[in-house]
Amino acid sequence: MDTRTLPSHFPPQTKKREQKFARFDFLPGDEDLIAQLPPEQQAALRAQGSYAQRAQEMGIAVGTVRSRLHRARAALVRLRAQGAPGTDPLH
Repeated sequence: MDTRTLPSHFPPQTKKREQKFARFDFLPGDEDLIAQLPPEQQAALRAQGSYAQRAQEMGIAVGTVRSRLHRARAALVRLRAQGAPGTDPLH
């Protein structure tokens, strides 16, 4: 059996990247921060449902939804860190 594709054999940076946004909760002050993002990222964050449902609602490809969500979440984490020093930007 080839064990190179089992999760325990992924490089540490891959695990870290997967865990970074695995559970992403919105905080009370996030709406003001979301308003600072580009409109397409705002739309991706505000849309509801699965990637496929969001893609259909927005009229774009699933991969585009995924990349917009990733960029929007990363930007939101950065904005949180800039606006609230000393707080954990992921929670």
